[in-house]
Amino acid sequence: KAARAAERFGVPFTLSTMSICSIEDVAEHTDKPFWFQVYTLKDNDFMRRLMGRAKAANCSALVITVDLQMLGQRHKDLKNGLSAPPKLTIMSVADMMTKVRWGLEMLGTKRRFFGNIVGHARGVSDASSLSSWTAEAFDQSLDWKRIGQLIEMWDGKVILKGILDVADALKAAELGADAIVVSNHGGRQLDGASSSIRMLSHIVDTVGHKTEVLFDSGIRSGQDVLKAIALGAKGTMIGRAYTYGLGANGEQGVTDALRIIHKELDTTMGLCGRTMINDIDQDILIVPEGFHRK
Repeated sequence: KAARAAERFGVPFTLSTMSICSIEDVAEHTDKPFWFQVYTLKDNDFMRRLMGRAKAANCSALVITVDLQMLGQRHKDLKNGLSAPPKLTIMSVADMMTKVRWGLEMLGTKRRFFGNIVGHARGVSDASSLSSWTAEAFDQSLDWKRIGQLIEMWDGKVILKGILDVADALKAAELGADAIVVSNHGGRQLDGASSSIRMLSHIVDTVGHKTEVLFDSGIRSGQDVLKAIALGAKGTMIGRAYTYGLGANGEQGVTDALRIIHKELDTTMGLCGRTMINDIDQDILIVPEGFHRK
Protein backbone atom coordinates (compact mmCIF):
# COMPACT_ATOMS: atom_id res chain seq x y z
CA LYS A 1 0.00 0.00 0.00
CA ALA A 2 2.78 2.41 0.89
CA ALA A 3 4.70 1.50 -2.28
CA ARG A 4 1.65 2.11 -4.47
CA ALA A 5 0.97 5.46 -2.79
CA ALA A 6 4.60 6.56 -3.30
CA GLU A 7 4.50 5.43 -6.93
CA ARG A 8 1.34 7.41 -7.65
CA PHE A 9 2.76 10.47 -5.88
CA GLY A 10 6.01 10.30 -7.86
CA VAL A 11 8.50 9.74 -5.03
CA PRO A 12 10.90 6.82 -4.47
CA PHE A 13 9.90 3.99 -2.14
CA THR A 14 12.41 1.95 -0.14
CA LEU A 15 11.49 -1.59 0.92
CA SER A 16 13.21 -2.87 4.05
CA THR A 17 14.79 -6.30 4.37
CA MET A 18 12.69 -6.63 7.55
CA SER A 19 9.41 -5.68 5.87
CA ILE A 20 6.26 -7.77 6.17
CA CYS A 21 5.79 -7.78 2.38
CA SER A 22 8.46 -9.55 0.34
CA ILE A 23 10.37 -8.04 -2.57
CA GLU A 24 8.27 -10.13 -4.93
CA ASP A 25 5.04 -8.96 -3.28
CA VAL A 26 5.84 -5.30 -3.84
CA ALA A 27 7.13 -5.86 -7.39
CA GLU A 28 3.90 -7.66 -8.27
CA HIS A 29 1.72 -4.76 -7.09
CA THR A 30 3.74 -1.83 -8.50
CA ASP A 31 4.81 -0.79 -11.98
CA LYS A 32 7.94 1.27 -11.39
CA PRO A 33 11.30 0.22 -9.89
CA PHE A 34 11.74 0.79 -6.15
CA TRP A 35 14.76 0.88 -3.86
CA PHE A 36 15.69 -2.03 -1.60
CA GLN A 37 17.33 -1.68 1.82
CA VAL A 38 19.71 -4.23 3.33
CA TYR A 39 21.53 -4.60 6.62
CA THR A 40 25.08 -5.90 6.91
CA LEU A 41 24.48 -9.57 7.72
CA LYS A 42 26.97 -12.36 8.36
CA ASP A 43 25.47 -14.90 5.94
CA ASN A 44 27.06 -14.09 2.56
CA ASP A 45 25.01 -16.73 0.75
CA PHE A 46 21.77 -15.22 2.04
CA MET A 47 22.96 -11.71 1.13
CA ARG A 48 23.74 -12.84 -2.44
CA ARG A 49 20.34 -14.47 -2.82
CA LEU A 50 18.60 -11.44 -1.31
CA MET A 51 20.34 -9.08 -3.71
CA GLY A 52 19.60 -11.44 -6.58
CA ARG A 53 15.90 -11.31 -5.75
CA ALA A 54 16.09 -7.51 -5.64
CA LYS A 55 17.78 -7.46 -9.06
CA ALA A 56 15.13 -9.83 -10.44
CA ALA A 57 12.44 -7.46 -9.11
CA ASN A 58 14.13 -4.60 -11.01
CA CYS A 59 15.05 -2.63 -7.88
CA SER A 60 16.87 0.47 -9.09
CA ALA A 61 19.08 1.11 -6.04
CA LEU A 62 20.41 -0.71 -2.99
CA VAL A 63 20.27 1.18 0.32
CA ILE A 64 22.86 -0.28 2.71
CA THR A 65 22.21 0.60 6.36
CA VAL A 66 25.59 1.07 8.03
CA ASP A 67 24.55 2.07 11.55
CA LEU A 68 22.84 -1.14 12.64
CA GLN A 69 25.58 -3.73 13.01
CA MET A 70 23.97 -4.36 16.38
CA LEU A 71 20.65 -3.31 17.85
CA GLY A 72 20.63 -0.27 20.10
CA GLN A 73 19.10 -0.60 23.56
CA ARG A 74 15.58 0.56 22.86
CA HIS A 75 13.95 1.01 26.22
CA LYS A 76 10.49 1.70 24.79
CA ASP A 77 10.53 -1.58 22.87
CA LEU A 78 11.50 -3.50 25.99
CA LYS A 79 8.40 -2.07 27.64
CA ASN A 80 5.86 -2.16 24.80
CA GLY A 81 6.60 -5.67 23.56
CA LEU A 82 7.35 -4.65 19.96
CA SER A 83 9.73 -7.50 19.23
CA ALA A 84 9.85 -10.65 17.10
CA PRO A 85 7.78 -12.54 18.03
CA PRO A 86 5.65 -9.74 19.60
CA LYS A 87 4.94 -9.87 23.31
CA LEU A 88 1.36 -9.02 24.16
CA THR A 89 0.82 -6.68 27.08
CA ILE A 90 -2.34 -5.24 28.58
CA MET A 91 -1.51 -1.88 27.06
CA SER A 92 -0.78 -3.26 23.57
CA VAL A 93 -3.98 -5.34 23.53
CA ALA A 94 -6.02 -2.33 24.67
CA ASP A 95 -4.38 -0.21 22.01
CA MET A 96 -5.16 -2.74 19.27
CA MET A 97 -8.80 -2.92 20.38
CA THR A 98 -9.20 0.79 19.60
CA LYS A 99 -7.99 0.20 16.00
CA VAL A 100 -10.89 -1.92 14.73
CA ARG A 101 -10.32 -1.32 11.02
CA TRP A 102 -6.63 -2.05 11.25
CA GLY A 103 -7.29 -5.17 13.33
CA LEU A 104 -9.76 -6.58 10.81
CA GLU A 105 -7.29 -5.96 7.98
CA MET A 106 -4.53 -7.73 9.87
CA LEU A 107 -6.76 -10.73 10.60
CA GLY A 108 -7.58 -10.98 6.91
CA THR A 109 -4.06 -10.71 5.51
CA LYS A 110 -1.73 -13.59 4.70
CA ARG A 111 1.30 -11.36 5.32
CA ARG A 112 2.06 -11.56 9.03
CA PHE A 113 5.77 -12.33 9.13
CA PHE A 114 8.92 -10.89 7.57
CA GLY A 115 8.46 -11.90 3.94
CA ASN A 116 12.08 -11.44 2.87
CA ILE A 117 13.41 -13.61 5.71
CA VAL A 118 10.94 -16.37 6.65
CA GLY A 119 11.31 -19.24 4.20
CA HIS A 120 14.44 -17.70 2.66
CA ALA A 121 17.07 -17.52 5.42
CA ARG A 122 18.55 -20.81 6.54
CA GLY A 123 16.55 -22.33 9.41
CA VAL A 124 13.90 -19.59 9.55
CA SER A 125 10.42 -21.02 9.07
CA ASP A 126 8.29 -19.11 11.61
CA ALA A 127 8.25 -16.16 14.02
CA SER A 128 9.98 -18.12 16.77
CA SER A 129 12.95 -19.17 14.63
CA LEU A 130 13.07 -15.64 13.20
CA SER A 131 13.77 -14.26 16.68
CA SER A 132 16.77 -16.58 17.12
CA TRP A 133 18.05 -15.77 13.63
CA THR A 134 17.80 -12.01 14.19
CA ALA A 135 19.81 -12.23 17.41
CA GLU A 136 22.76 -13.74 15.51
CA ALA A 137 22.39 -12.39 11.97
CA PHE A 138 23.97 -8.94 12.10
CA ASP A 139 27.66 -8.61 11.29
CA GLN A 140 29.08 -6.87 14.35
CA SER A 141 32.56 -6.82 12.79
CA LEU A 142 31.32 -4.39 10.13
CA ASP A 143 34.08 -2.32 8.53
CA TRP A 144 34.68 -0.47 5.27
CA LYS A 145 36.12 -3.57 3.61
CA ARG A 146 32.82 -5.38 4.19
CA ILE A 147 30.82 -2.43 2.86
CA GLY A 148 33.02 -2.43 -0.24
CA GLN A 149 32.28 -6.13 -0.74
CA LEU A 150 28.55 -5.48 -0.57
CA ILE A 151 28.84 -2.63 -3.09
CA GLU A 152 30.68 -4.97 -5.48
CA MET A 153 28.15 -7.74 -4.84
CA TRP A 154 25.28 -5.49 -5.91
CA ASP A 155 26.98 -3.94 -8.97
CA GLY A 156 24.47 -1.11 -9.34
CA LYS A 157 23.38 2.16 -7.76
CA VAL A 158 24.23 2.17 -4.03
CA ILE A 159 23.12 4.48 -1.21
CA LEU A 160 24.84 4.27 2.18
CA LYS A 161 22.42 5.17 4.98
CA GLY A 162 23.53 6.08 8.49
CA ILE A 163 26.40 8.51 7.86
CA LEU A 164 26.91 10.98 10.69
CA ASP A 165 30.57 11.89 10.36
CA VAL A 166 32.61 13.75 7.74
CA ALA A 167 35.37 11.11 7.65
CA ASP A 168 32.78 8.40 7.03
CA ALA A 169 31.15 10.50 4.31
CA LEU A 170 34.52 10.86 2.58
CA LYS A 171 35.14 7.10 2.80
CA ALA A 172 31.68 6.38 1.39
CA ALA A 173 32.41 8.63 -1.58
CA GLU A 174 35.81 6.99 -2.03
CA LEU A 175 34.15 3.56 -2.22
CA GLY A 176 31.88 4.79 -4.97
CA ALA A 177 28.58 5.30 -3.17
CA ASP A 178 26.17 7.06 -5.51
CA ALA A 179 24.53 8.75 -2.51
CA ILE A 180 24.70 8.86 1.27
CA VAL A 181 21.96 9.46 3.82
CA VAL A 182 22.94 11.65 6.76
CA SER A 183 21.00 9.88 9.51
CA ASN A 184 21.19 8.89 13.16
CA HIS A 185 18.50 6.22 12.69
CA GLY A 186 15.91 8.48 14.25
CA GLY A 187 17.84 8.40 17.52
CA ARG A 188 16.87 4.74 17.98
CA GLN A 189 20.38 3.33 17.82
CA LEU A 190 22.39 5.67 20.03
CA ASP A 191 20.18 8.29 21.62
CA GLY A 192 23.17 10.29 22.81
CA ALA A 193 24.49 10.80 19.27
CA SER A 194 24.35 14.18 17.59
CA SER A 195 21.18 15.04 15.70
CA SER A 196 21.46 14.52 11.95
CA ILE A 197 20.58 18.13 11.15
CA ARG A 198 23.59 19.43 13.10
CA MET A 199 25.94 17.29 11.00
CA LEU A 200 24.33 17.90 7.61
CA SER A 201 25.84 21.21 6.49
CA HIS A 202 29.48 20.30 7.07
CA ILE A 203 29.05 16.89 5.40
CA VAL A 204 27.49 18.58 2.36
CA ASP A 205 30.31 21.13 2.20
CA THR A 206 32.88 18.31 2.31
CA VAL A 207 31.45 15.65 -0.02
CA GLY A 208 28.47 17.24 -1.77
CA HIS A 209 30.51 17.62 -4.95
CA LYS A 210 31.49 13.94 -4.88
CA THR A 211 28.24 12.17 -4.05
CA GLU A 212 24.58 13.04 -3.57
CA VAL A 213 23.64 13.80 0.04
CA LEU A 214 20.19 12.83 1.31
CA PHE A 215 18.85 13.36 4.81
CA ASP A 216 16.59 11.64 7.31
CA SER A 217 15.77 11.44 11.03
CA GLY A 218 13.22 13.92 12.31
CA ILE A 219 11.38 14.82 9.11
CA ARG A 220 7.79 15.34 10.26
CA SER A 221 6.59 18.22 8.08
CA GLY A 222 7.19 20.24 4.95
CA GLN A 223 9.03 22.83 7.04
CA ASP A 224 11.48 20.10 8.10
CA VAL A 225 12.03 19.23 4.44
CA LEU A 226 12.75 22.88 3.63
CA LYS A 227 15.29 23.17 6.46
CA ALA A 228 17.19 20.10 5.26
CA ILE A 229 17.20 21.32 1.65
CA ALA A 230 18.37 24.76 2.81
CA LEU A 231 21.29 23.10 4.59
CA GLY A 232 22.31 21.31 1.40
CA ALA A 233 20.46 18.00 1.24
CA LYS A 234 19.32 16.94 -2.24
CA GLY A 235 16.31 15.20 -0.77
CA THR A 236 14.82 13.83 2.43
CA MET A 237 13.51 10.45 3.54
CA ILE A 238 10.52 9.90 5.84
CA GLY A 239 9.55 6.95 7.99
CA ARG A 240 7.29 7.75 10.91
CA ALA A 241 5.35 10.42 9.01
CA TYR A 242 4.09 8.04 6.33
CA THR A 243 3.65 5.17 8.82
CA TYR A 244 1.12 7.25 10.74
CA GLY A 245 -0.88 7.65 7.54
CA LEU A 246 -0.56 3.95 6.70
CA GLY A 247 -1.79 2.88 10.13
CA ALA A 248 -4.68 5.33 10.12
CA ASN A 249 -6.04 4.83 6.61
CA GLY A 250 -3.95 2.41 4.58
CA GLU A 251 -2.86 3.42 1.08
CA GLN A 252 -5.01 6.55 1.11
CA GLY A 253 -3.49 7.53 4.45
CA VAL A 254 0.02 7.44 2.96
CA THR A 255 -1.17 9.56 0.03
CA ASP A 256 -2.72 12.03 2.49
CA ALA A 257 0.52 12.21 4.51
CA LEU A 258 2.54 12.93 1.36
CA ARG A 259 0.06 15.58 0.26
CA ILE A 260 0.21 17.28 3.66
CA ILE A 261 4.01 17.40 3.63
CA HIS A 262 3.99 18.67 0.03
CA LYS A 263 1.47 21.39 0.88
CA GLU A 264 3.47 22.44 3.96
CA LEU A 265 6.65 22.64 1.88
CA ASP A 266 4.89 24.65 -0.84
CA THR A 267 3.39 27.08 1.69
CA THR A 268 6.65 27.52 3.61
CA MET A 269 8.59 28.17 0.40
CA GLY A 270 6.07 30.82 -0.62
CA LEU A 271 6.22 32.56 2.74
CA CYS A 272 10.02 32.51 2.54
CA GLY A 273 9.92 34.10 -0.90
CA ARG A 274 11.03 31.04 -2.86
CA THR A 275 9.23 29.55 -5.85
CA MET A 276 11.74 26.87 -6.90
CA ILE A 277 13.43 24.12 -4.87
CA ASN A 278 16.79 25.09 -6.40
CA ASP A 279 16.38 28.60 -4.96
CA ILE A 280 16.27 27.34 -1.34
CA ASP A 281 19.46 28.17 0.55
CA GLN A 282 20.67 29.00 4.05
CA ASP A 283 19.69 32.64 3.64
CA ILE A 284 16.14 31.71 4.65
CA LEU A 285 17.29 30.21 7.96
CA ILE A 286 18.32 31.72 11.27
CA VAL A 287 21.00 29.27 12.43
CA PRO A 288 22.20 29.67 16.05
CA GLU A 289 25.93 30.20 16.49
CA GLY A 290 27.68 26.89 17.11
CA PHE A 291 24.76 24.85 15.76
CA HIS A 292 26.72 23.04 13.05
CA ARG A 293 28.98 20.19 14.20
CA LYS A 294 32.15 19.11 12.43
